Amino acid sequence: MSEQLPNQAHFEFEENKSSGEGNVILNTSEIGMLHAQIDDPKGKFDIVIEDMAGNAQFTMRNCSNPTGRWGERISLPINDSYYKIRLENVSGCKSIDVFVE
Repeated sequence: MSEQLPNQAHFEFEENKSSGEGNVILNTSEIGMLHAQIDDPKGKFDIVIEDMAGNAQFTMRNCSNPTGRWGERISLPINDSYYKIRLENVSGCKSIDVFVE
């Protein structure tokens, strides 16, 4: 991927890799929406949003959608501009882009 947005985390998964971590920069006081684009509509994953100290602020399990696009409306107040996006238990896909808005 040539250009990545500050609120975007890009993940590539090799054959034996099922987790990954990326950083996002946010200029807001709340996360209202999470979006993901998956290269294979059969893909599934768990998503965790952590603060920079490693404390989980949000967790959602078994994220999937048969269109290859997943989204969830959340209302998560945030105190900092820097957060980690962690994907776990990834199966059925090689590439995921997560957008935090």
